[in-house]
Amino acid sequence: MLKCGLSASTFARLSFAFILFSSSSAIFSQSPSPDFGFPLLPPATWEKTSAKEWATTLQLPVESETKYQSSYRAYCTPQIQVLGANPKSIALIANEDHPDQLTLVYANKGDSAGQGMPFKNGSVRVSSLEKVIAQAISADADSLRAKLSSLLGPPKKQMFGNFGKTRESAERWDFADTAILLIEKPNEYVALRVLPSVAVDLAEKPQGISDVAMRERMKANVIHRPNGDIVVENIPMVDQGPKGFCVPATYARALLYAGVPADLYLLALLGRTDVGGGTSVFAMESSARALAATYGRSITSVSPSLDLAKLESFFERGIPLTWAMDVDEGINRDLSFRLKERVSADPDAWNKILEPKRKAARSIRKNPQNGHVCLLIGCNRKTGELATSDSWGPEFTERWITVEEARALSQGDLGAIVP
Repeated sequence: MLKCGLSASTFARLSFAFILFSSSSAIFSQSPSPDFGFPLLPPATWEKTSAKEWATTLQLPVESETKYQSSYRAYCTPQIQVLGANPKSIALIANEDHPDQLTLVYANKGDSAGQGMPFKNGSVRVSSLEKVIAQAISADADSLRAKLSSLLGPPKKQMFGNFGKTRESAERWDFADTAILLIEKPNEYVALRVLPSVAVDLAEKPQGISDVAMRERMKANVIHRPNGDIVVENIPMVDQGPKGFCVPATYARALLYAGVPADLYLLALLGRTDVGGGTSVFAMESSARALAATYGRSITSVSPSLDLAKLESFFERGIPLTWAMDVDEGINRDLSFRLKERVSADPDAWNKILEPKRKAARSIRKNPQNGHVCLLIGCNRKTGELATSDSWGPEFTERWITVEEARALSQGDLGAIVP
């Protein structure tokens, strides 16, 4: 699981480099860049900025890099301050190395609960913790508002987004071709979104990839291996970070793959995510269905039988599936160990190795406290396995589980986002 953070020394180097860069290059028309103390703006116009180069300047590690999309993300240490407040995460999202949006998420009920504040069975009750988090959200918003106003003047009010709860009430500042949006969702989160001004102006008119083009792209993402593996590639990785955001992270991955812009924290709100994580799959699926529809996509339920022939029909079209299941810690560890051995084994030899694991699956007992959502991205009918992909970072992009184990752990909820 990606657990990177910006150290204080790294942040100091970034700030110093940004100040030097700003003073030596007037890249934004006639006006010098405001001194944000952080590389908040792209180093050139949005059209001429390389996302990879900007991410390097920001010291953001690669979260995901596919043929079509890339993202960079860091979860920050409490010592880091950007515009007078501590961001919990910083993420840059891009298409074909063209940056789409830089997002800094500050106090929020998913990240903030884990920062030294026990809850549920601890010394702080959930209701008390919610009050503390609400106060932190308000304080961060006040700090960001004051700092941005001192640098760029008073903001304009703006509605951003185009579907139900994804519409955010924002305060907007503009500089050159960049819009900076301050989003404060009371009791939920506060965030800065940095994106091209034109993208904000056109936000009411969603434009996505056509169904025909998306079907062709998905089909091109399917690979067939000599051992019988059928796998869907080029699915973006969204790392849920140090919190229970597996449901919104998984749906964000599936939506982004299907050409639907999706934000981890907005989806957490739609899924009624609790303090510290934990999301209603039903609420998430219902909201994601409506969001997908605005971009011409639909979400369909899939038979919970985990029949490989039926699932293969989706994978052959390049369509991954969202899957609700229970996590068995022993099997979860074993899946990572299996990967190395599996690569060098032919299907017959691998089937013999898997025999005791199939038998052991009969004695699996589900634990309702270990609910999880991930993606199914492929199958192998020769070995009776399914390929899973978890929102825990690049090393969990592809792992393989026997269909017997999968059936024993399944919660019976599968879905597909189709063009």
